[in-house]
Amino acid sequence: MGTRNRTLLMDRWAIGPRLGRGGMGTVYSAVDRAGGERCAVKVLRQDAASHPPGGDPRVLRELRTAEALVHPHVVRTHACGYADGRYFLVMELCEGGSLEERVRHGGPLGPDAAVALFLDVLDGLHHAHTAPLEAVDAEGRPVRVTGVVHRDIKPHNLLLTGDPSAPKVKIADFGLAKSYELAGASGLTRTGASAGTPAFMPRQQVVNFKYARPDVDVWAVAASLYFVLSGGRTPRDFPPDRDPWLTAWHSAPVPLSQRAPGVPPRLARLVDDALTDTPHIRFPTAAALRSALAAV
Repeated sequence: MGTRNRTLLMDRWAIGPRLGRGGMGTVYSAVDRAGGERCAVKVLRQDAASHPPGGDPRVLRELRTAEALVHPHVVRTHACGYADGRYFLVMELCEGGSLEERVRHGGPLGPDAAVALFLDVLDGLHHAHTAPLEAVDAEGRPVRVTGVVHRDIKPHNLLLTGDPSAPKVKIADFGLAKSYELAGASGLTRTGASAGTPAFMPRQQVVNFKYARPDVDVWAVAASLYFVLSGGRTPRDFPPDRDPWLTAWHSAPVPLSQRAPGVPPRLARLVDDALTDTPHIRFPTAAALRSALAAV
């Protein structure tokens, strides 16, 4: 972290080592000086020094969306702000790492463990999609809305905490995808029109990111479940010599049974069904997919 960012943030938080770096920013460990609580500080990597003093109100309002989401399976955001040309968030520290790391290092999750975790993911997602929140309209004016679409659900953003033998899962980074778009960041964008990760995006989101509906998150949850059951494979194959956005648009998911033949057939069929996105996404809500998954 740069010296100026460190100086401003250290007034309240003692900033520690870097924990990781992703497409949207860098995460540091930290301790709240007032209460001693351990936390994580994410600094968005896009230089926004040209923004108004104190930051763009639209971006800050989107970031504060995460503060309003309080649920056992959503990473708690304690504060957010703008310091020396960069936006930052102070979040709950999830010491178990991400589901992506868990699968990369430990292999696929067993069906029972995976289903248990993803029932909780869908609980958290349902809350986010239905909670009363404040957002901004096309003119940058505050409006009351019901729920928020994440737009970048993937195993990297599903964090583990608690007992390593029976971890709890929490969804991270609500509000960041839209905030990144408003801030003019391009780390995950193509021609400034799409954000997210194509391996975990349905066709509808590739076509129309700005007006993504909750069902794109539900599809991404199914893709993430596919990932953990298959030991790190994504539903579609992404040839290195082909534009990944074209692959997401044109290619159909590979049936889970071909990637993970040990997964119970009924569960594999449900995951495949949940990954249907033509002509529309099969499960429109997190509650609908949760109900189907609980019945497997």
